[in-house]
Amino acid sequence: MIFNRAITVISKKAGQLIELVLLTILIDIILGVPPFFAFIDMFNVWFVLLSIILGGVISYLGYRYLAAKTNAIFERINLKKIGFVIMMLCLTMFLMDLIIPAIFGQNQDSSSNQKMIETMLHQGGIIALLFKLNVVIIAPIIEEIAFRGIIFEEARPLGKVVQLVWPTFVFAAVHWPSTPEQWTVYLTASTLLMIVRLVTKKLQYSVMFHMIHNLLAIFSL
Repeated sequence: MIFNRAITVISKKAGQLIELVLLTILIDIILGVPPFFAFIDMFNVWFVLLSIILGGVISYLGYRYLAAKTNAIFERINLKKIGFVIMMLCLTMFLMDLIIPAIFGQNQDSSSNQKMIETMLHQGGIIALLFKLNVVIIAPIIEEIAFRGIIFEEARPLGKVVQLVWPTFVFAAVHWPSTPEQWTVYLTASTLLMIVRLVTKKLQYSVMFHMIHNLLAIFSL
């Protein structure tokens, strides 16, 4: 009896894990659609604009899906939580600007994702403006809904460890890190975003953190 029950539990968990992996792959494919159009022709403002529109549509659909599963998305602004976000941003700057460079050195290669972003931002004119809008507004919304929203909620049946670790790892992986330093950067950012999500208990604060972080990153380029 106990053995059969154990087999049933293991089979159920295995099925849930497979579903989570398949959902993650699907989300990764969907998230790749807007950048695909942007990078078809980085000099064509219409492709960049289409990418932003698609990102907005995907964000809205993701929000609707997530809102049907949880109410941990929005609340009236809490100043204590805003203060926590600011504190975490300061910690992020300390880690990214001082600690990680001290460990790996100052002259590390950028990831493929970072190089493409820098290329787009250096185009100048309306294209650079649209891409900044995408990086600061659209990308944080769509990524937080996907990783610390949908995947976070769908991983809940598999336990706290999977629920916290899986979205954190996947977020880092989809930014295409290829060196230990790049993995450290993205895993650190992803972990801090997850901490904000857990402590504030509302997705809006991790979105806020993500937006400000990306804005500061643009100013540093």
